Amino acid sequence: MEDLFVFLIIVSIFFLLGFISAYFVSIKYKKQRTNKEKKVKIGKYRCLDGHLVRSKGELIIDNYLFFLGISHVYEKVIILRGNNVKCDWFLPKFNLYIEYWGYSGEKYNKRKEEKLKLYHKEKIRLISIENWMFYDIYTNINRKLEKYMKIHQERFWKPIKKFCSNCGSELDERF
Repeated sequence: MEDLFVFLIIVSIFFLLGFISAYFVSIKYKKQRTNKEKKVKIGKYRCLDGHLVRSKGELIIDNYLFFLGISHVYEKVIILRGNNVKCDWFLPKFNLYIEYWGYSGEKYNKRKEEKLKLYHKEKIRLISIENWMFYDIYTNINRKLEKYMKIHQERFWKPIKKFCSNCGSELDERF
């Protein structure tokens, strides 16, 4: 009888340990799954053309390229002098790269200088967009792009007629 009692205690201990380990494994799995979901969602913005970009600045630029009808590839990896370099956008029709320098900090600025040197050494056509350009981003992007291509905005937006806010009459070109 004593042997049976010891056997039952040992079996119940194993079952208890099994349940406890299964509980902790499920908690760990649940944490890993929620961390993966958070990593996917944090800092991702969906553009009109379906690209997922990392910042609102990139969202504006990507949507504008889409708006202009310019075919572009987001975050293409290229090899420059043996280094893997991820460019923000590549415009295949024009063999043109665009970099948006949207962050700051010592490490980021060091990487920025390295990338600029690599682009320069390889004689790659590059448009650099800085944060300060966002005060009038569309005009600034147009000026940069017009060095390499003709911009056809007129097929996307027509000049809007202006009307007086008080009487509603149409305003002429002076306004």
